[in-house]
Amino acid sequence: MNGEAHRVADGVRRAIEAGEYEPGAALPSGESLAEQYGVHRGTVYKAIKQLAAEGYLTITRRHPPVVRERPTHVTVVRDRNVYRDEIGYYFDQNAKDWAAVKKPTRGATVPPPHVSELLGLAPDEMAFTRERLMGPPGAQYAHQLATSYLPMRLVGEIAELGAERPGPGGIYDVLERRFNAPLRWRETISARRPDRAEQTALGISPEVPVLVVTRSSTINHNGRDIVAEVNETRMAAEQFAVSYAVQRDASAAWPRQEEGET
Repeated sequence: MNGEAHRVADGVRRAIEAGEYEPGAALPSGESLAEQYGVHRGTVYKAIKQLAAEGYLTITRRHPPVVRERPTHVTVVRDRNVYRDEIGYYFDQNAKDWAAVKKPTRGATVPPPHVSELLGLAPDEMAFTRERLMGPPGAQYAHQLATSYLPMRLVGEIAELGAERPGPGGIYDVLERRFNAPLRWRETISARRPDRAEQTALGISPEVPVLVVTRSSTINHNGRDIVAEVNETRMAAEQFAVSYAVQRDASAAWPRQEEGET
């Protein structure tokens, strides 16, 4: 994007943030904006694409760009801890009181390749899925879309894992009771564009990226660690943040040992 497009984007962005264009309102035509800023229509188009990528606008074919409703605060701040209450384990303190926006669903599907790899499945092997759309009380749309993937062989051995109601503590308590061992978790956070199902479930436009938390649940079984479940939680990046304490590696220990000291 060239300097002129940046100038137009900055001007429209300031106007949106100042309330000159209300959420849900259409922007003036490309011709009007080009005349207002003294640029070519192609320059306006580049600026509009940039603002859509930033989440300020929704672009629909054959319609003028529309100003999006933007969150005024971050909904969920994740850290590196797992918590527990009378219901069971949970990972988001801010989302502790959230509930299902729709009835949870169960099914079977071929997982994404990275999930299949974590579970040790063949590329075309099916996994059992449990999906939940979660949101704060009164939410019209889900704020989190979470899908658990479990190996079919494990669900065949432990019927509660596939049940509509696994029981107190959910599937994590089922696994720990069955194997008499504690689960361990590892999370990877990435970002990408939402697919159509995620756009519908989360009520977001294609321009708004989703952050994806991929969490693998590992447990010891007969002296061998197995990945019993992989959970993928997706939510709009503009409502999500990660916070954690930074630990010092041994190489960064303080006080430092100065060169030449023994």
